[in-house]
Amino acid sequence: MAKAEIKRFIKDIQSRFPDTVPLMEKHESWALTFRMEEFANSTTFAFNENRLAEAERHLSYISQKLDSATSIEFEYIDKYYVEHLFCNATPAGIKAGWPLVPNNLKKLYIDFHGKEPKSRSWRHAPSSQINTLARLLRTKARRFSALCLIF
Repeated sequence: MAKAEIKRFIKDIQSRFPDTVPLMEKHESWALTFRMEEFANSTTFAFNENRLAEAERHLSYISQKLDSATSIEFEYIDKYYVEHLFCNATPAGIKAGWPLVPNNLKKLYIDFHGKEPKSRSWRHAPSSQINTLARLLRTKARRFSALCLIF
């Protein structure tokens, strides 16, 4: 029953926002959590690309749906949309997008993350963090190469 309910929810999103269909269909039809996360990605991409009217339509739909959501719909909105929202957001996307997020969705976001979104991209990390990551990757690559030679 719950699976059928979520499938209807995903279909409703796809019918209202057809541009999300290709993103969602990268995943198997049974991977409903990933499909919901792709809707969050689509909203985040809209923030990043300054397509704010589109992002507002996504947010408005989800906010209104939250007000009448069943328990399983609430779970999908909370865990797979809101928690995933702003992943891979640029600083400009966060600055443009956060003010658009309705209060009921902001509350869920802050309840999970503990704060407003901030950039998580390595591209915006301090150079010392990038250098540390690069050293770690080089070390792992050398170890992997050595293992490949053994076999």
